[in-house]
Amino acid sequence: MWEAMRGQMRGFYEARTHGPDRRLYRLFCILDRDAPGLEGPSIVVIGGLSKPAGTAFATSDYETIRRLGDEYRNRAPRSVI
Repeated sequence: MWEAMRGQMRGFYEARTHGPDRRLYRLFCILDRDAPGLEGPSIVVIGGLSKPAGTAFATSDYETIRRLGDEYRNRAPRSVI
């Protein structure tokens, strides 16, 4: 599942999947349309987390993802592979 995030995570997208033992996996991404070094609009994976079903990520987890996103956006040129 692919979903735009809201609130403090606005500007990020979340890709979700389920794994063994009902573990939930998340990739936090940014859509980048203007980065030098990219041939066109791209999905940039900023980070990933996992958690047991029925639990929430800690506020610090989201803060880490936002910090990594800010670091990526502030680089010139941006780090892309």
